[in-house]
Amino acid sequence: MKPTEYQIASIPQFLELILHNPTPFWVYRGQSDISWPLLPKAGRQEYFLKATDVWIARGQSSSDLGRFDNWRNKAVAFCEHLPENDFECLAFAQHYGLATRLLDWTENPLVALFFAVEEHNGADGAVFCYYQEHVIVPVPEEGLLGLIDKVAIYKSRPFDRRIIAQAGVFTYHPDPKIPIEAKPLPDQKTKFTTDGLDLVVIRIATDIKPILQRMLDEIGVNRKTLFPDLDGLSNFVNWQTRYYAMLNKKNPD
Repeated sequence: MKPTEYQIASIPQFLELILHNPTPFWVYRGQSDISWPLLPKAGRQEYFLKATDVWIARGQSSSDLGRFDNWRNKAVAFCEHLPENDFECLAFAQHYGLATRLLDWTENPLVALFFAVEEHNGADGAVFCYYQEHVIVPVPEEGLLGLIDKVAIYKSRPFDRRIIAQAGVFTYHPDPKIPIEAKPLPDQKTKFTTDGLDLVVIRIATDIKPILQRMLDEIGVNRKTLFPDLDGLSNFVNWQTRYYAMLNKKNPD
């Protein structure tokens, strides 16, 4: 089902649309290219591996959990305090770049807007707004990763400052090859739009990305605040340098 789509040209317009329907069950994801499917990295062509017999016997269509187990067994050599909980450790691996069945989202729509406009790649960006009431509450027992059979939200403990700064959450995908698509909401009281779908797309035209990025910086949403470390500071200063160089080129003395 095709999701509802809006287009915005300013931050007030964006916030008016978002705040029209406040509810704790909506999460947000910003992408610099609206055409990319809502698919975790483990489901993308370059990382997807069909399940081996061992994982087929466990009801899995992909071998990504095997890759995670392999990563986990080796990661103890580099980290003294690797998370013991399966889901938190999976989020930890995701944070450090492993292709997993988790997809990054945020509870802060302005953070999602930043990631939608940060890259000026010649494509329209998008903020995806997704309603999901299934929430994973981890328990100590092992083996639960393969038992969850539906897309669900996972809120990890903030093992890194970036998770707090970005209000980060994840969706867990039992079959990483299947992208999130719009479906009717189970409860019409929580509807975002008149058609009551659980996925809404807010398109950002490529030519207004730099404008919105500058507006976000004015209200404190930038690389320096979302990545509170030296990498984030360096990226922010580099962006400022490029921005002011562009202004000077447009308005020479």
